Amino acid sequence: MSQKRIKVSLDFGTSIVEVGTLVEQNQEVYFRFEASYLESELEISPFKLKKTTEILLSPRAPFDGLFGVFNDSIPDGWGRLLLDRKLIECGKNPKEISVLDRLSLLGKNAQGALIYEPVTDDGNPENELINLDQIAEESEDLLLTGNASFLDHLYHLGGNSIGARPKIFVNYNTKLNQYSTVTQEGFEPWIIKFPALNDFKDIARIEYAYYKMALACGIEMSESNLFFSEKGKVFFGTKRFDRIGNQRLHSHSACGLLHDDFRYSTLDYGHVMDAANRLENNLSACEKVFRLAVFNVYASNMDDHSKNVAFLMNQKGNWRLAPAYDLTFSPSPGGYHSLSVANTYQEIGKNDLLKLASYFGINNGNEIIDQIKEVLSTWKKFSTEFEVSKKESHLIEKTLVQKLAE
Repeated sequence: MSQKRIKVSLDFGTSIVEVGTLVEQNQEVYFRFEASYLESELEISPFKLKKTTEILLSPRAPFDGLFGVFNDSIPDGWGRLLLDRKLIECGKNPKEISVLDRLSLLGKNAQGALIYEPVTDDGNPENELINLDQIAEESEDLLLTGNASFLDHLYHLGGNSIGARPKIFVNYNTKLNQYSTVTQEGFEPWIIKFPALNDFKDIARIEYAYYKMALACGIEMSESNLFFSEKGKVFFGTKRFDRIGNQRLHSHSACGLLHDDFRYSTLDYGHVMDAANRLENNLSACEKVFRLAVFNVYASNMDDHSKNVAFLMNQKGNWRLAPAYDLTFSPSPGGYHSLSVANTYQEIGKNDLLKLASYFGINNGNEIIDQIKEVLSTWKKFSTEFEVSKKESHLIEKTLVQKLAE
């Protein structure tokens, strides 16, 4: 399987742009841009992979010898678990699979617009049956035992996913309430999530209530919905923001963009605000990130690491902050946020948020904070509307009351 050379391109759905070539030699990964790409207006990673005619050596850390923009393509969490189990089933040692091998396995199925060739795959995809109950049971079995009777099924549906929770990528027709694993007219790309072992029982309803609260707070999010199985189970799903019809958008996480080790992050929301301002060339981008920071602080979403913020680039090279995602009740041991606010990780308060707002010239910081606190104070209304269990609703309410009183 060993791939020593990978061609990288951008597939926007309507056009393909050759970007460059990755080469592995003596356990080092090198990259060189295509001459035609250098003449274009596109910048796939403006901060850490600037255009040059030179051959570039990828840094060893923090992404195992890859530039962050390519590491963004490689599945982690659930997707990596599926791939590693698949490799073991095929008699291969996952530890002996190089990063270029993993990119070739993704081929044209990576998130965003980047594609990698040559492709290592199982041929043309076929339309598969989507049974939410079966997928949920198989996902739980894999998490509990490390084994799954339908590993191929799970891998084809979610093997390219990012994030810890089990999930599948499907095409969904909202009018017909039907699923498809292949592209069909009237169907749009969606992601449906399944519970992890340590999730709240009503995690789907909780995340949907948070989605509705975030919208009320003026935070942009992709259309989301609750999906009900035949056995009455409920799952959270959201439309993919890196796909618009037949078009694909280049996606780049704050983690990859700034070369942050998100598990031991040293980033502040200020770094993300600065990146947003530089990419969009508009100070209003800072306000969007600030609004997200305020929401995460007061809504107790402490799993706000740098992989949970992303930016999108279209085929004209224009960047913008991606819609927010993974917004839910997520307390942490010790009350630490993954991203700091004005260099504060724990017990973040209004003064810290206002300090951040002031630094970036956000004059309506107080108003934004008051607006978001007002929405979050009505949590009980949202939880009742979307039928979150009384036990879990009360737990969240208790936490939010304490946060909002600070």
